[in-house]
Amino acid sequence: MKNWAFMKMVRKKLAFATVVMVSAFGLWALLTEITVPLFILDYCTICPKRNTYYVVDFEDVNKTFTLLPKVNCKKTPPYLVLLITCTRDEKEARMAIRETWGRRRRIEGKLVFSYFLLGISPYQDINAEAELINESNTYNDIVQRPFIDTYYNLTLKTIMGIDWVSDHCPETRFVMKTDSDMFVNTFYLVQLLAKKNQSSNFFTGFLKLNEYPIRNIFSKWYASKREYPGAKYPPFCSGTGYVFSVDVAKKIHNISTTVPFFKLEDVYLGLCLDILDIHLEELHTEQTFFAERQSFSVCKYSKLVTSHGVKPYENIVYWNLLQRPTSEKC
Repeated sequence: MKNWAFMKMVRKKLAFATVVMVSAFGLWALLTEITVPLFILDYCTICPKRNTYYVVDFEDVNKTFTLLPKVNCKKTPPYLVLLITCTRDEKEARMAIRETWGRRRRIEGKLVFSYFLLGISPYQDINAEAELINESNTYNDIVQRPFIDTYYNLTLKTIMGIDWVSDHCPETRFVMKTDSDMFVNTFYLVQLLAKKNQSSNFFTGFLKLNEYPIRNIFSKWYASKREYPGAKYPPFCSGTGYVFSVDVAKKIHNISTTVPFFKLEDVYLGLCLDILDIHLEELHTEQTFFAERQSFSVCKYSKLVTSHGVKPYENIVYWNLLQRPTSEKC
């Protein structure tokens, strides 16, 4: 009995020592940026789980579409195409957007279309996949490629959307990329784009002109020197929402395979724009794109383009309030 208890204690101590040693080695590997097998990081209890990024390089991506809407942009050319990133399980958000700012409509005579960009969920669920296919058949607005759908593959998802617009709807004048947790005032956006009256080499959003790589390995936006050796990022727009003319989409589509993959999608677009020598512009003299959540009021939301961190039910409430006649003076 004593021998059994002794052996159990020894096994526990060995297991603990192994976990500590592997964790220490894994953390050291991240800090020194040497290449180690991913299984080492699996057992590192204090390391950020870089293997859960599922990052795939461009040349490894299957370019075929697993879900593709039927469109005829030559027959009915849109003025603005909204590309909305989301995951398979965010159906509530998609439904709310379809009912509100993402609904296909004419604004001041200009057509606005919306499409949702998806990858493949890392969690296999036959019923959920069948529901997604049925949803795609019903609404004809889902674009999907077979890469794993995670935050650090947003670059793949965004480029997929740009590829799709360039090949399947190049007749649009403008493209907007945004996310499923956003509020977008499409009426105000179309008004501002019409006033701007610039349909080439145009890129706007929440401008980030002086951003630096974050070297803290515990940050969501961590970038190692191997991933990004530069000391400063080129100018880019927050990934929460940016708008560009369709010629820019085509140019990015043409060069994207030659620009090294970078996991932060908004920075990656900035790298492409830097190569193309396309400069960011403000859409309005006042700020209209907000990368953070804005408290709601009819006056405030009638004069903004984007607000971040908006829940599906809030999208519906805010949108309906904006559509009502109001005596409120703004």
